[in-house]
Amino acid sequence: MTRIIVLTDTHKNQSLLRKVLEREVEGCEYVFHLGDNYEDLDENIDLLEGKIVLKVPGIFHPGYLGGILEAIKEIKVLNWNFVLVHNIDDIPEIMPNHRIYCYGHSHQLDFRQIDGSYYLNPGHLKDEWDKDRPASYAMLEVEVDKIIIDYKDKNGVVIQKNLINRYD
Repeated sequence: MTRIIVLTDTHKNQSLLRKVLEREVEGCEYVFHLGDNYEDLDENIDLLEGKIVLKVPGIFHPGYLGGILEAIKEIKVLNWNFVLVHNIDDIPEIMPNHRIYCYGHSHQLDFRQIDGSYYLNPGHLKDEWDKDRPASYAMLEVEVDKIIIDYKDKNGVVIQKNLINRYD
């Protein structure tokens, strides 16, 4: 089993980000940050040693606006194809199905399946509440035949659970 923490929209809230990382990062192999101040992870480098960190910029990041930074990154974990993006609208229509799209931007926790692909948004860690939504993030347990997704609130309490079965 491989564990992944998925974060987005931290917006320089180091206090909340650090609490989540301190609680969850041990035992994780990957950390995905989906933009809007992904540099926030740089201030927590002491917690990320030995982790594979992947991050994409938010839509107002100078690197995104100038085309210097990749808006989309892909990675394969145990033969599952993950696509990381901040804004779901940046996903090209021609991308193949059977992928797990991790995105941010809306600050709204989301999980859905469309045409053999899965879309998940962990919410936000901007503040205790933002856009009438509580802070949240996602923890993934990736196995060869399934992925268990636990969406958690700022205190680490599971608020939603989803399952992806490879053979569904």
